[in-house]
Amino acid sequence: MKRIKILDLIEALVVSGPAKNTLRFAVDCRDRVEISVATFVRTAEKNFTDDSPNEFVSVARNLSIPVSIVREKGPYDFSVLGRLQDVIQRHNADIVQTHGIKSHLLVSLLPKRKFRWIAFHHGYTSENFKMRMYHQFDRWSLRCPDLVVTVCEEFARQLVSRGVRRDRIFVVPNSVKTDGNHREVKTTNGTSQQWKKTPGEWTVLAVGRLSAEKGHRYLIDAVSRMVQQSPELKMKVLIAGKGPADSQLREQVSRNGLDQRVQLVGYWPDVSEMFSIADLFVLPSLSEGSPNVLLESMAAKVPIVATNVGGVPEHVSNGETAILVPPADSASLAAAMTELLSDRSRAARLASAAFDKARLMFSSAKYDERILNVYARLIGNQFG
Repeated sequence: MKRIKILDLIEALVVSGPAKNTLRFAVDCRDRVEISVATFVRTAEKNFTDDSPNEFVSVARNLSIPVSIVREKGPYDFSVLGRLQDVIQRHNADIVQTHGIKSHLLVSLLPKRKFRWIAFHHGYTSENFKMRMYHQFDRWSLRCPDLVVTVCEEFARQLVSRGVRRDRIFVVPNSVKTDGNHREVKTTNGTSQQWKKTPGEWTVLAVGRLSAEKGHRYLIDAVSRMVQQSPELKMKVLIAGKGPADSQLREQVSRNGLDQRVQLVGYWPDVSEMFSIADLFVLPSLSEGSPNVLLESMAAKVPIVATNVGGVPEHVSNGETAILVPPADSASLAAAMTELLSDRSRAARLASAAFDKARLMFSSAKYDERILNVYARLIGNQFG
């Protein structure tokens, strides 16, 4: 059977979110698809070389995935359009896949496309006015692809409201591997000693970009409430990630006297070690699609408190696999966290049920099946 040739255009510096799924799929499905990657690197250096300029490129090449660099001089370098067209022509791909606003827009501007195009819609961040303006480009460019893949039904409804035809939209949630034992993860870099628990202390974990829509400020407010209402409850909250809200969140922690309770630990490319010591995972977001960290928590059998937003209730159910609370509600968040830290039997039941759902509905094999079905819809039934 001839393998279909795919070129993935990804705007990534590190391996997170869409990049993680793409690289894993490229490796696991090599017998059926031939995937290459193109990514943008911004530099004005005349002597620039494309030898692994960032983490994403390094990881992809270490996995023997071909990577092409599309060099750009700045955010408004429209000469990048010609360089992108050269890369696409050189690869002669059957399908080009795009994963971000810029990639969607640039491919939509290419004249006389001879390839099939799938646009992957992963949701938006809204930390500043510029990003909100950029989102408007998708109102036009996402009407142009042959198919659009998004990660939850809520996002599909939003796309329809923006003029994308529903019959062109496929919903494919993210995936997670459930064959590992996070509780047995070992470390060699000393961080486990840094996060060593004191007797009777619970570890609460939150992972995500430090930006407004991730709702970390409500988590910090919830911890402050818990300290006042349940002072006997010993806990340490680890917030992993980086982003524009870093300084504001650190100031909030200090202002509330939580320096001994809450630690902002920065970006970690592999958070499995933190899941291995976590007693509770909290997702306080104001908007979400198919959060990889939620799936990772399910796979690690860590009890979950999350906000009832976006695609979250399509992944976990309130009272069955997690506790879901309203967004931007610190009081409800504090109450749910206190409940699962106090009632460990219920927490364990929810975590076990969440693991079973991840294994059945969000496995890597299930994701691969769904994506291959999208390809079959686009180019025929050679994957059937």
